[in-house]
Amino acid sequence: MVKKLEVLVLGGLLGVPCVIILSKCAASPSLFAVHPAANAVAFLVCFPLGLYVMLERKRITNFRTRVLLVQTHLFSHVVAMLCLSIGGVAAFLTKNTFGKEHLTSTHSWVAVVTSLLSALNLFGGLVTTFGGKKTRWQWKDWMHRANGTLAVMAGGCSVILGIYSGTWGTTQLGEDLQVKVASSVAAAYLLLFLKVAMNSSKTSLTKVSD
Repeated sequence: MVKKLEVLVLGGLLGVPCVIILSKCAASPSLFAVHPAANAVAFLVCFPLGLYVMLERKRITNFRTRVLLVQTHLFSHVVAMLCLSIGGVAAFLTKNTFGKEHLTSTHSWVAVVTSLLSALNLFGGLVTTFGGKKTRWQWKDWMHRANGTLAVMAGGCSVILGIYSGTWGTTQLGEDLQVKVASSVAAAYLLLFLKVAMNSSKTSLTKVSD
């Protein structure tokens, strides 16, 4: 019951802002609209899903289920990186079209850091999983876990900053929706962070008891 409630709360906090952003992009289509739409899918669906399933894997003992969760994690991150690439290209081309400078906001720099961390982590994960003689779906790497968590949390910050960066958030969402969407995303990522912290503390206690 608690787990279902957790999923429903996180799904609502992330899903509603995602639907709002996608609907606004669809209602006012443009090259730049691809940027917030793609980022919404990446940061409000794919990255949170990828992190959540790995946190859930820790309590699962069935081998096939654990493998399925890792595969879901990998798939969600591949889709997220594709979305980030598409969104980044859309923003780049739009700025070029209007002769604007690139990387002039905190949002853009956080997004770049997030993309680099995510890309490096994905590459490392792919090499570890498929780089040997046999495919390894079950492995542990504290650096991969730490960098991945950092990238996801940075992505949440990027979304919130993006809502207030430039004119899109103001013109398409308006002040009231900006606050609501940003607050919902912030609450969701705070819950994810708390879940990560709780899982880490449980792991530490288990090691001590062993």
